[in-house]
Amino acid sequence: MITYFVLDLDGCLTYPFETPDWKSVTKIREYQLQSGKDHTIPALSLCTGRPLPYAEAVAQWMGIRDTIIFESGGGFFHPLTNELTWSPHFSGEIAKKSQEIRTWFGTHVLSQFPAVMLEFAKHTDVGMVHTDVNEIEQVYEIARKRIEADYPEFEVHQTGVSVNIIVKACNKVSGLKFFAERQGVSASQIAYIGDSTGDLMALDWAGAPFAPSNAIREVRERSRVMKGEATAGVLEAYEAIIAQNRSLSG
Repeated sequence: MITYFVLDLDGCLTYPFETPDWKSVTKIREYQLQSGKDHTIPALSLCTGRPLPYAEAVAQWMGIRDTIIFESGGGFFHPLTNELTWSPHFSGEIAKKSQEIRTWFGTHVLSQFPAVMLEFAKHTDVGMVHTDVNEIEQVYEIARKRIEADYPEFEVHQTGVSVNIIVKACNKVSGLKFFAERQGVSASQIAYIGDSTGDLMALDWAGAPFAPSNAIREVRERSRVMKGEATAGVLEAYEAIIAQNRSLSG
């Protein structure tokens, strides 16, 4: 029985820089609101590389009641209690190195790509967004080479609109493990949907891995792939989980 369905945001529940698919969002929210009364409907949570303000806003749309994961596993926020927790792995020397990376990026990379926006609200990782996938590819290669050469405690992930430099110990699978411990559930009780490289380890760990049809090949190869893109794919996966839970509950 799946107890929680954890959603990535960009490329899954939301589509970057586009108006949300409100029809699918509304139906997903209806299921989420019913989950408190119907044990066959798993409650929702979020696991995103985006910073807290964006993740908190989406949690409010959806009526999410449980801890959400942001900055890929660097931070945790409870929407009902306003409790904010940072990963214990982000401290001391790691925090200092993160600031070094942020300074290097601002000085040496943004000068080459002035339209790329640094995600200034982030605390534990260095993230950047842009609408031009070609520039994102170039930024990713620059960041990857520098991080692999000089910062072995960090890793770099790319989506179609962003590049994220995160602490290896603060990735999405570490975030899901923290979430599971906090909620008192096992990996087998968690479904997860993702679409990009930052989701791969989380998908391997979760009991039920899903992907929308727009996911990259590596994600599709290790997940149950939906017919719908992004939000429509999330709704399709949610309904599949509910149907499976109901078949198991008799």
